[in-house]
Amino acid sequence: MTRLFRTIFLAAFEATVVGLPFLALTTIALSWPGLFSAVVLGRVADEVGSRLRWPFNRSLLVLAPIVAAAWLSWLTFGLDPLTLLAALRPGQPQSGPIYLAVLVAFFLVWRGVRLADHDSATILTLAGRGVIGAVLALILGPLLRAGEAVSNDLLLVYIIVFVGSGLAALALTHVVEMTSDQAQSLDARWSLLLLGVIGAVLALGLSLAALLSGDLALEGMIALLQLLLLPFALIGAALVYLITVVFGDVIRALLGVLGRALAQMNLRPEPPPTPDTAVVDDTAAETVVAIAQQATFLLALIPLVALVIIIVLWRRRHRRSVTDEERQSLDIGQSLIADLRDLFGSFRRPFRRHLHGLQAALAALRGADAVSRVRRAYIQALLALEAQGWRRPPDQTPSEWCTHVSSVLPDQQPFIDLTATYERARYRPDGVDADEADAAERSLQGLRTSLSSQRAQ
Repeated sequence: MTRLFRTIFLAAFEATVVGLPFLALTTIALSWPGLFSAVVLGRVADEVGSRLRWPFNRSLLVLAPIVAAAWLSWLTFGLDPLTLLAALRPGQPQSGPIYLAVLVAFFLVWRGVRLADHDSATILTLAGRGVIGAVLALILGPLLRAGEAVSNDLLLVYIIVFVGSGLAALALTHVVEMTSDQAQSLDARWSLLLLGVIGAVLALGLSLAALLSGDLALEGMIALLQLLLLPFALIGAALVYLITVVFGDVIRALLGVLGRALAQMNLRPEPPPTPDTAVVDDTAAETVVAIAQQATFLLALIPLVALVIIIVLWRRRHRRSVTDEERQSLDIGQSLIADLRDLFGSFRRPFRRHLHGLQAALAALRGADAVSRVRRAYIQALLALEAQGWRRPPDQTPSEWCTHVSSVLPDQQPFIDLTATYERARYRPDGVDADEADAAERSLQGLRTSLSSQRAQ
């Protein structure tokens, strides 16, 4: 559940990092659920696409930005997909804002594809860039908008979501990165503590903003600017004094020469040209305008196509390595539906003992197919070795751990055979049949027998 909540808060943070500067610069209030859905859609497309074969994985990554753009446009402007395509043509009303919304949706899908690559360092970097972008947007927005006002309440909500989701995502990422199994459980007390700290930070920020609002904030800004400009004013006054006293005669002589030169120049403006009253055929001009509009529409599609290509290439070139599946508990990549089912199950039985680590991975393997049987046998073997005090480090592969632990086992062959079968089931699951699953279970039984005989001695 920790990974699920981390993904939700991180998606909200990514959506707000883009939505807040966009609102401050353009006053276009894009639907925040649409922004959030675009990030989640990119994450789901990346996760599901990694399990599909070509060309379905690439098709899913190409389709995700289009669906996100249609969904965001419908939530923001009320446009269905067919109307959206017609509204993007140059010369249509609101074609510019609609095109910007589509571009934002494509960009957020790309951010969603990269969502799983975030760690504490990248989240801090993203937060720093987001703060800089938001401050610049709030400063430059009134200049670019020619004085149009933005709703202060909406800006405040965006800022609260920006800070709250960023802090929550950073805290949950730190929890996930910790190696202890106990640190990966999101119990009620830890959740309340996290919410309390984030709420206290937000309340403190809102209180300071309320205290510094109105005339007090204006006076404080004026005093701060006076302190900052005081050294420059002193230096400027000294330079002006030196120039006027030391070089005063030279400056007056130069100004006199310049004045005489200007007096000899004819500065009267030229008379306006006589307008041409001849009739001009506008047919050629209209044809040129139509061609220019079509060319503009094609040029506007270039950034969208480029973003789709970036999404596909990023997934292809940055294929994440398979994580250590025996050490993961209810990973978000397994299934969002399973996480939600476990969440409601915890509400139904709040005092049930929660499983973690290998126990949780073993409980999740309920299938009767050959691959599940082999993986279940291997995890049971790891649990049996842990009971003897031999725990596999997370950074060791199954082959490395087999080489390391075989030297202390009384009978090495069962665990060696089981490890080889497990690696075939993990990396080449199509080639595993029921006979290999039976052999893996026999190897597990042989390992248990050898461990029992060792304890008896």
